[in-house]
Amino acid sequence: MARYIYGLVILLFAAAVSTSNAVPAYAQNAATEQEPAAVQQEDLLTEVADKSISAGDLEILLVPLTTDELSEIAVAWQDHVRNQLEEIARINLSLQAGNEAQEDDLRSQLSLINDTGTVILDNYTLVLNEWALKGAAEEDLKPHTDYVLALKTGVLKTTDLQTLFHNALQWLVSWEGGAGLLLAGLGVLAAVWVMMFVAKVVRRLSERGLEKIPTISRMLKKFIATAVFWAVFILGILVVLALFGVNVTPLFAIFGGLSFILGFALQETLGNLASGLMIMVLKPFDTGDYIQVGGSSGFVDEMSVVSTKIRTFDNQIIIVPNSKIWGDVITNVSASDERRVDLVFGIAYSDNAAHAINVLKELVGRHELCLKSPDPEIFVGELGDNSVNIFCRPWSKSDDYWTVYWDLTGQAKERFDQEGISIPFPQRDVHLIPVEGAKT
Repeated sequence: MARYIYGLVILLFAAAVSTSNAVPAYAQNAATEQEPAAVQQEDLLTEVADKSISAGDLEILLVPLTTDELSEIAVAWQDHVRNQLEEIARINLSLQAGNEAQEDDLRSQLSLINDTGTVILDNYTLVLNEWALKGAAEEDLKPHTDYVLALKTGVLKTTDLQTLFHNALQWLVSWEGGAGLLLAGLGVLAAVWVMMFVAKVVRRLSERGLEKIPTISRMLKKFIATAVFWAVFILGILVVLALFGVNVTPLFAIFGGLSFILGFALQETLGNLASGLMIMVLKPFDTGDYIQVGGSSGFVDEMSVVSTKIRTFDNQIIIVPNSKIWGDVITNVSASDERRVDLVFGIAYSDNAAHAINVLKELVGRHELCLKSPDPEIFVGELGDNSVNIFCRPWSKSDDYWTVYWDLTGQAKERFDQEGISIPFPQRDVHLIPVEGAKT
């Protein structure tokens, strides 16, 4: 019986011990989940703080880190930079000691360490930029930025001239330095030339397409073609810069800010732009037309989005703002293919008006630039103070207007002289009334 009791006590004691050491299932699962996460986080920080990591990998791995973690990583990279600078300082001291036997070996070591130090410094700067982007406090970030600035100046001061020249020469011939920069510059120039060529081809194609639309004015066609050219060129340049690794996003912000500022500063210019677009779309006139507007008259040579260039008969160039043209009365003399030539010839009251009319009809009929239809009109139109005014109104092509005007004027003078028809000039009769008692 005592033996059974003893065995029961042993069993109860074993059950109590096993119960006290047991862990609930949910607690075991939580521990199992938290332990790998903590290990992974620790591995990530270790990997980010490793000085052998590449810049591309570092940029990716910095994304999930918090500001506190980035603060620790910044300190770690500062230590890497400090250790690298310490090695550089020791080698510079050895070079200044004048050990000529080891000078070449020391310079080789210095060159290698400088290359490695440049990579480490770039990664350190990358960490600081990411830290600042995520809201680092200025008082926490400033010691690191001041340290970077100070060490760059200090390295230049403590490095001897021969080493600096050697490093500069290596930078010039390296693909990461001068040679690469020269190649990139040549690539950009070649890309600009290619985009210029592509833009010209696109503009030529645009012009061909626009020529098939007869309702569009020549000015609007030219404006659209020019706008297409510059749009393709600028877009191509932005694409090229993006391919070469240039961040073009700030450029869009700059363009947006400039457009906002220029909108206020150039209100009158924008008014000219709007007026120019209205003229191009509604086309009250086109290039080559003879117009009268704003007190000026002449042929339209060309038109930009802000002004119109008018060439007078005596070859003067008048630049008129588009807003002045659009806000004024526009007379387009060249709008019609045919135009009536209005001539007035004065003859004396003593001359035969019918004879003068027959002479003018003969001159108009023989002139090859005068149109047969519509019929010309020649008649006595006015009894003036000093002459009988005969109106002569033949029709001609708009381009031949002034030729017909000048020809008929000259021919009429010659024929009137031949036919004995006088062209009077203003005359006045003065009557003297004698006054009694006046001295003669």
